[in-house]
Amino acid sequence: MRFFQSLTLLALSGLGLASPVDTSSSAVEARHWPGPWGYGQCLRKEDAQELVDAYVRMIRGWKDEDAKYLAESFTDWSDSINILAGKPLGTVTFPSKAAFVKKQQVAPDNLPIEVTHQGPIDCDEISIIWSMTFGAAQKPVRGETILTATKEAGYWQISRIDVEFNSIAYLLNIGGTYTMPSSSA
Repeated sequence: MRFFQSLTLLALSGLGLASPVDTSSSAVEARHWPGPWGYGQCLRKEDAQELVDAYVRMIRGWKDEDAKYLAESFTDWSDSINILAGKPLGTVTFPSKAAFVKKQQVAPDNLPIEVTHQGPIDCDEISIIWSMTFGAAQKPVRGETILTATKEAGYWQISRIDVEFNSIAYLLNIGGTYTMPSSSA
């Protein structure tokens, strides 16, 4: 009988089912909870708000100290920006943290972005809708941003920005022009 008990315990330990439970503070802090795709560390509301606040600060007026909120694996994707910048659609807008930071240091956006809706928050993604009115034409620009987060540095950072907005209104606000297509009846 003892042989079968030992064999069962050995089999369960191989599956990780008979392992001792670690209740140290570091183990408790590293606990994972279920997300939509399985188990992993997920954003809390407070974490999401901190990243949204950092994103807004970056767009309103760049400060180098906010670069800490960008992961080393950072990328930025936007066909709205790409069309205005003459870049091919469907390609990365800023391929790295360094490229994004350099652009912000040389020509910061300094735009009056206002978050009008935040949510939903997924395990590692935050969705926001925003608006801003600025520039020559003072046209309202409305956009959507999805911030993807990571804890690769041990704290939550933005690893990817996906942003799309009304690029025609934006173009007018920065002094550009466009011609409406002729209407065919």
